[in-house]
Amino acid sequence: MIITFATQKGGTGKTTLAIAFANYISVSSKRKINVFDFDFQKSFYHKWKEDELMDIPKLYDVEIIEEENEQPFTDFETLIGLKESEDINLFDLAGTLDVKYSDLLIYSDFIVIPFEYSNVSVKSTLVFINFLGLMESQAERVFIRSKYDKGYKYLNQESMDAEIRKYGTLLKSPVFKRNCLQTIDTRKLNYEQKYAVKNSFTELIDHINNTLEINL
Repeated sequence: MIITFATQKGGTGKTTLAIAFANYISVSSKRKINVFDFDFQKSFYHKWKEDELMDIPKLYDVEIIEEENEQPFTDFETLIGLKESEDINLFDLAGTLDVKYSDLLIYSDFIVIPFEYSNVSVKSTLVFINFLGLMESQAERVFIRSKYDKGYKYLNQESMDAEIRKYGTLLKSPVFKRNCLQTIDTRKLNYEQKYAVKNSFTELIDHINNTLEINL
């Protein structure tokens, strides 16, 4: 199985959510978790290496996919092997559009797309949706509201939600703006962090289970 966290714009909390989901699923699933950092900034991988100094066992390994390899999945057997594996293979992509990501975006089982209701994030999310359509990606698209401010009235929320639902599943539960997620590491979720993502990730896991008729 391949679950890819991707978006067309940086700053939406994509890598933070990818780390949180990897941590969350690691303690709730019996399946092996493999993480691949495909972001040119390598934020996930660098955080994972930094956390080796912690006296806490690692939950998973993180592998770098090198940027100089313009077409890392020319060997489709590798990609299909990841897709057909019972392992959970989680990819963190860069917040940009690049042809080197095309094969992964086409063959992922799920693409998790964090977004905000700022004008820039809205436009870039729609561009990314269009990009997936041009590639004829068959991946199930799951949209998650990120850094959501419960006390703020987003004037474009209703229209944006309606547009997004045309192209995939919009999770009902947002990930609210929480300071605790700023200090996330790759070894654990503390109580506050788990509380911040629990509803969203429970809904995401239920959606994956129902779509693939499996049990994560």
